[in-house]
Amino acid sequence: MTKKWKFLYLASTALLLAACGNGNTDTEETTEDANAETEEVAEETPADEEGTEEEGSEDPFAHYPAIDMGGRTIKVATWWDFFYDSRHTDPMDNPEVGNVENAQMEIDNVRRIEEKYNVRIEYENLGWEGMIDSINTSVVSGTPDYDIYTVDLQFGLSPAMNGYAIPIEELAPDYADIKNDQTVMTPLDTFGEEYLFAETAIPQSATYMLYNATMLEELGLEDPWTLMENGEWTWDKFAELAQAATRDTDGDGNIDVYGFGGVTTDTTMEFVASNGGAIANTLDEGLSDPATVEALEFIYNMYHVDNFARPYSDDWDGQYNAWVDGSVAFAPVHAWSLVSNGPDLSYDYRIVRWPQGPNGDGTTAGEAIGNHYFIPTGVEDAQAVYQIFEEFRNWFAYDIDLRDNYDWFETAFTSVEDMDLALEIGSSGNGDLWKYSDVNGGAGDALYNIFMGEMTVSQAVESYRQVLQDGLDSFRAE
Repeated sequence: MTKKWKFLYLASTALLLAACGNGNTDTEETTEDANAETEEVAEETPADEEGTEEEGSEDPFAHYPAIDMGGRTIKVATWWDFFYDSRHTDPMDNPEVGNVENAQMEIDNVRRIEEKYNVRIEYENLGWEGMIDSINTSVVSGTPDYDIYTVDLQFGLSPAMNGYAIPIEELAPDYADIKNDQTVMTPLDTFGEEYLFAETAIPQSATYMLYNATMLEELGLEDPWTLMENGEWTWDKFAELAQAATRDTDGDGNIDVYGFGGVTTDTTMEFVASNGGAIANTLDEGLSDPATVEALEFIYNMYHVDNFARPYSDDWDGQYNAWVDGSVAFAPVHAWSLVSNGPDLSYDYRIVRWPQGPNGDGTTAGEAIGNHYFIPTGVEDAQAVYQIFEEFRNWFAYDIDLRDNYDWFETAFTSVEDMDLALEIGSSGNGDLWKYSDVNGGAGDALYNIFMGEMTVSQAVESYRQVLQDGLDSFRAE
């Protein structure tokens, strides 16, 4: 955990120390010409066509004016293999293709985009480290290697907030989906600014509280789902059940089953949110906020006073997967981990909302943020690039039944009720960005010391609140 936050600090520092100006007059003039051309087209677009298909039109993309890109290749950097782009001609080009029919629609849309705009689109997998290197070198110099970057916020938020990304307000024309219905693209609000955007999709990145239903039933304990439905699922009730589940099952004098086990990030995000707190949902630190402190005290007691939480260690994978072998009663989980491990579990499981804290309202969850895109400053014809990319990702032609494929997501859950709850949780994030904005390690180091028992909550908060604030201050506009 410590190494992780130190790495983020070094990456962010490199960005902050880099030169801000791009010094590329030719690129700036070209971009201004392209923006003027796109704005002129937008002024000519009838008001009733903005953001939607004109009634009765056979072309759902008629409101996007054609732009001749002269055979240019729009390059998109990512850190995993992407399908499909201009290099692909067959659904089977993706060795893990799922829905072949939808894959063919994506390929057909690629061909349509190529013809309409005289352009090619290619993704390049740079890997995690390669992505950071490209941002820290080419983007901060004003001569980006790629037209679009696909980023995790751990390395995407800092350049966006420090002037290396074009604001969406300047980037997207008025008729763009992102400024209207947001069926295709959704902007990300980062402390009141919008530089990053992502494809509108099923909210499937949330953190859920899993409980071992078999274990609780065998112990004769109350069912958390029933408690939740009755408005009785609180921190106190959770602690009562977790304490009862913590025991020595083999008689060797050592506890081998714990009431709770999970990693610092997920655990903190959700208990803070369940108490109505946030560590960094504004540019003013919330580590010292009373609701946050109360949540941290509850976590500290779980690990060091009541001792029903699995003792924390630097074994991140071990902590993250503590629930898989059935040695904890409650754990933070994600849909992808349930899909991977759920079928092989030796017990029945369910998910439930995180228990309500004394200061919470029972409806708020930690923020669930996946990958986002940004277009860096210095990209030629940036408005045209954005328009083409938005239309390129709209392979489903506004038919959200095609876009929203629940087949994968639903395999994570054991009932329709659980899946519906998961979708609800995924849509109720509190906007807390501490995992991504803590550029100097403030919150990360504070939590590490709390979980490891090396500091009390008051000591950790007092030691690191200003460190966190200094990191947030680096995002403030000059």
